[in-house]
Amino acid sequence: MNLIIDADLTEPPSEISVFRDITLYSTMFLKMQVLLTCDQDMKDLYWYWLKKFGAYDYIQQIIRDGEEVGVIISPENYATIKIKHLRVENLNFIISRLNTFQ
Repeated sequence: MNLIIDADLTEPPSEISVFRDITLYSTMFLKMQVLLTCDQDMKDLYWYWLKKFGAYDYIQQIIRDGEEVGVIISPENYATIKIKHLRVENLNFIISRLNTFQ
């Protein structure tokens, strides 16, 4: 199963460490393929941003919006898990929601 994360959630005020925790947990324990979604012209920017902070290790691919299907974490209304920011305060909520798709 794919876990698709909106790339906007890697930017502040989201916490990059929480993003990495979610991708690590999803890959190792839930056996999900983690995909990052963004506009085509922003792929390189997000790749460099995540590599700089060591948060790209568990991302399989950066894709365009709507290119794949799966569990979507995004601030948008179409998201499976709708969340404004990835922060320590909502990490347990996100992990518990991801476990329901196991």
